[in-house]
Amino acid sequence: MSLRRLLPALFLPCVMLAACSDAPAPEHAPVANTTPVPRPLTPSDSLCPRDGQWRGCHLEDRINKAGMGIKVLDTITVPYFPQPGTRYKIGKTAKLVAFFFADSLAGAKATETLSKLRLTPPGDTIGKWPTAPYEVIRSVNMIAVLFEVNATQAERVRLALTAGAPQPYTEQVQTLPPARVQ
Repeated sequence: MSLRRLLPALFLPCVMLAACSDAPAPEHAPVANTTPVPRPLTPSDSLCPRDGQWRGCHLEDRINKAGMGIKVLDTITVPYFPQPGTRYKIGKTAKLVAFFFADSLAGAKATETLSKLRLTPPGDTIGKWPTAPYEVIRSVNMIAVLFEVNATQAERVRLALTAGAPQPYTEQVQTLPPARVQ
């Protein structure tokens, strides 16, 4: 049988099945009844000050600007740190847990007895983490742990976060030399 005769024979049952479906059409809520979704904080908001320290809003902004979507999932508690970390989903599969400390010394003190590569006790590869950590990224007062990530995603996140914490905004007045008339 030729391909010209075979295609209609395969295509016709699919069209009939779709046309004869008993599923009701989905109803859409009117626009007026939807609640607005609050805009996430950005570094320009007063609740997200640029003072040289990492906060969740800075992390989310940096990852978004690196071209990867980021979404807050929940918080996670591990016995190694005094406060819970925020768990994010980056892109379709990658996970990141970020811990924010008062300063870089507090972060260093919390991790001094842990493996520097996996943030686990010596000799342990998973510890209390949900899965084995792929990589640990340290930047000023933040420690970020990557999970379920491929090498390309890890590199993009690493570059975005190791570029440095958001620096304080200082308005710089630019003065130009006087113009000379010739």
